[in-house]
Amino acid sequence: MGRMTSLDRKREHLATIAAIVRRMSLGALLLEGWSLLLVTALLVVSHNPEWARFAWLALFLAIAFWTFDAHLVRQKLLFSSLHERVQALPEADIDCTLDTSLVDREAYAWRSIFLRPRLVLFHGAILLAIGVVRGLA
Repeated sequence: MGRMTSLDRKREHLATIAAIVRRMSLGALLLEGWSLLLVTALLVVSHNPEWARFAWLALFLAIAFWTFDAHLVRQKLLFSSLHERVQALPEADIDCTLDTSLVDREAYAWRSIFLRPRLVLFHGAILLAIGVVRGLA
């Protein structure tokens, strides 16, 4: 096999970044599924007065999953921006770095991601459900 050309290096680098973006997206989706499953199971268990304390665990997990989800969404956005940056670079300037600090900006601040409407709707609904279920118990 011959040496990799700069165009081949750019293609491989873009493919690697695209794979990272896909994995972050899948991770966020799986995390949301686990959040819903575990919180629901804990709420069902906590319906029994002897195990009512499990509702606190459900609340803790709901907040923790929201935090993890925001982190994965932030990483996905950073790597998507890195992908766009690498696409715009000439082949000779490709350094094959995965350093996202080059594309980090205020819009990707953790607090901005945490309060994105989709995350607030999904995880806020879970927190609301915990409050409603525990209020009825």
